[in-house]
Amino acid sequence: MAGHGEAEIRKYVKTCIAVFSSLMVLTIVTVAISYVHLDTPSAIAVALIVATVKASLVALFFMHLISERHAIYYLLCLTGLFFLLLMYLPSGWYHDEMKIHTVWSVLPQPAEAGHHGGEAAGHAGEAVADEAAPAAEAHH
Repeated sequence: MAGHGEAEIRKYVKTCIAVFSSLMVLTIVTVAISYVHLDTPSAIAVALIVATVKASLVALFFMHLISERHAIYYLLCLTGLFFLLLMYLPSGWYHDEMKIHTVWSVLPQPAEAGHHGGEAAGHAGEAVADEAAPAAEAHH
């Protein structure tokens, strides 16, 4: 901050301390809210509000966006609107959902253990493997 007066530097330091203190208080609020038993949509809404306030404080003061021109705000708003559009877009896809009960009705049913010669084939395979072992040893 070369070229700035002492009063301006003190003002900037006080602002940074105030923002930092606010972030600490909001972090405590976030932890306190996690102990309150809210239903899931309410908990998500409150968490997003607190996170948005914290992110705004960081962006405005620590990233110095508060002193930027208005064009940066238009770009930021455009980005936010695009984000909201992308979050809202899948909600119109409900007609593509597959119902689980229709999937289960199409799948083949598993065969029972003794059905289709499963037991006999297993024993026959073991007998063939037992006969092949001595033949392999005779060649060595």
